[in-house]
Parts: sequence; C-alpha cells; structure tokens
Amino acid sequence: MKLTIIARGRDDFGVIVNSEELHKTKQSIFKVNVTDADLYELTESRIDKDHLIEFAFTFLLEREPVGVIQSAFNMKTISHYFPEFPEAVKSWVDENAE
Repeated sequence: MKLTIIARGRDDFGVIVNSEELHKTKQSIFKVNVTDADLYELTESRIDKDHLIEFAFTFLLEREPVGVIQSAFNMKTISHYFPEFPEAVKSWVDENAE
C-alpha cells in the first residue's frame, strides 16, 4: 500500500492510496480536511498535518477496507466512527514526536 499526500490548501489535502488487489493496482482518492485547531486538539501541534494524515489512514486501513472509507472527510470525523482514535493519536505522537 502506497500513500501520497498532496496539500491543496492550508487545511485541505488530497490523499491517493494505491493498493494491490488480485495482482492489479487500485487507486483510491480522498479529500481530507485538517484545521490547525484539529491538529492542536489531536497532537498539541507536535507533528505536522501530513504525518497526522498518514497515521489516520494507517489507523483506518487496519480497521476497514479502503473502499469503505469516506471519499471526503474532516479529521475529527474519524472519532465519530472510532471513539478510540484521539487516544490512539496521542499514544502515537508520544512515541514518535521529536
């Protein structure tokens, strides 16, 4: 699985997920919104938005297939479906932030 993150603006990102399915590459495209307030609330701004998005997709793909993930969402939406997400982010940041 390959993840490409493209900044589309201060808070808006395009995310391309390339995955292998039956020996064929499948490309899925997402629009993700991460505000500065979201970043601070989830990480106390200890990491950048790209890394948070990368973690979020890893988190989501461990729980559901790529085809089930909403095509456009705000980062905080994840916790509506997965209440453990904010705590998982905090743990990950504590282990990985410099």
